Amino acid sequence: MRKIVMAFCASLTAPRPGLAQQLPDLGGRSTMELYLSLAVLVFGLIILGLQIGLMFKIGKGWGPNTIRVTGLTLVIVSGVFLITAGYSQDQIAPMVGLLGTIAGYLLGKSEKQE
Repeated sequence: MRKIVMAFCASLTAPRPGLAQQLPDLGGRSTMELYLSLAVLVFGLIILGLQIGLMFKIGKGWGPNTIRVTGLTLVIVSGVFLITAGYSQDQIAPMVGLLGTIAGYLLGKSEKQE
């Protein structure tokens, strides 16, 4: 499985000579940034799929800990996506602050013990 994932990521990031002619306007971003961003999103989807599959295999249902783990995975993938997409520090600072707030809420939220 590891070899398949590595080969897939390598195929996404491999330079292709005719691709620049097919993609006329990328909004000032290079094709490498595009491929890295897509690879991060695919990796995030694979991880979320594995987490959800494991949750169903264990059979304990959708509880608060599952929401925390899934939410943190989404926050981390979103942050890495913003970095690999080639945005400047001024552009991603507000979004990283929001992602940090969400991560703090997920980690700080606790069940009341009665």
